[in-house]
Amino acid sequence: MSLNIAKEDHGQRPVLTVDGDLDLATAPQLTSVALALIENGAADVIVDAQKIGFCDSSGLTAFVQIANRLENGRLAIAAPTPILRRVLELSGLLDAFVVVNSVPEALAALESTEK
Repeated sequence: MSLNIAKEDHGQRPVLTVDGDLDLATAPQLTSVALALIENGAADVIVDAQKIGFCDSSGLTAFVQIANRLENGRLAIAAPTPILRRVLELSGLLDAFVVVNSVPEALAALESTEK
């Protein structure tokens, strides 16, 4: 399955709405889009994950790579599907990111952790 990524600007906290499967074939696309945003000054990145149907280790790797590039910022995963939430839990990565139920919650959480 293909991956569709839509970008919505929220200042230095862009929201990437991801629709499709996040796997070996598609994860590099998400990484590329997010890293380009970081290169252009994004302080944080929010992934709206409510339409991610599948996520394997390549998807998790993409999330880790994005988070590692955010030197002083954070990666937020908003509205993860039950499958994605379970993968994050099983991998031990649930607490590595800001994981919340909606984009507005992600924006609020990132604003409250500003340095």
